[in-house]
Amino acid sequence: MKQEIRLLQAAASALGFEPGPADGLWGPKTRAGLEALRDAHQGRWGDPVLQIGRALIDLGYLAEGPLSRVWTPELDRALGALIAADGLPRSGAVIEATTQPASPPLRPGHGNRLFQGGAGHLVQLFVIHTTATPGGWGHSRRNAELFAEIRRWHLANGWRDIGYHGVIFPDGEVIEGRPWGEIGAHVIGHNAGSLGYSMVPVRTITRMGAPEDFYTEATLSAIRGVIARACARTPITRIAGHNEFAAKLCPGFVVTPEDWAPAGWA
Repeated sequence: MKQEIRLLQAAASALGFEPGPADGLWGPKTRAGLEALRDAHQGRWGDPVLQIGRALIDLGYLAEGPLSRVWTPELDRALGALIAADGLPRSGAVIEATTQPASPPLRPGHGNRLFQGGAGHLVQLFVIHTTATPGGWGHSRRNAELFAEIRRWHLANGWRDIGYHGVIFPDGEVIEGRPWGEIGAHVIGHNAGSLGYSMVPVRTITRMGAPEDFYTEATLSAIRGVIARACARTPITRIAGHNEFAAKLCPGFVVTPEDWAPAGWA
């Protein structure tokens, strides 16, 4: 997500608006600059408009397709939706995760805050899950198809959407689920104020083991990147496995927080 926000910041600045530094971090300056850009509505064209369209596609707010150098009502609506979501990607967006957070490292206690639901639960917990699918599940199918299947399973439970905030696949691709500002359905009793991401294993989990026993290096690298992104967005004070809250193997190993947190987390 960082690179998409950086692209928006740089493009807005090139168009004469003030979204703050092009650092890839969503904050009050970026929000205000992009609101001013959206509210201008017309008179904007050129390569920066192309860049804004590309970023909004990658964040899930525009459909993939030809891009124009001229500002359109579709860009107005997409940018408005991103602003309303407080800079977070839309469900189903594919996000390139990195293993490191923004520099300098942000620790719990930094000024960024993320709240969930109408009651405004401060997000401070990150829960790691497994999809509990057998090894080889989904072989030869696209990740987007597998994500849609997981979502159908959850809808069949009577839930209004996929329960996770995202799913991470063996090739390291991250597909976003519920928006971070929405309460998930992934850990009974601890959904409010938490983020839950699920990893797809390449081997069937029938026992507790090490992360490498069940997941690819690309998957494990990606989950660390997601956690780093979460720690930069809100003061995450606890990183845990689902098995800490329920009598389950999920995610198949004991989560030691220090092994999964970004540099500087304490």
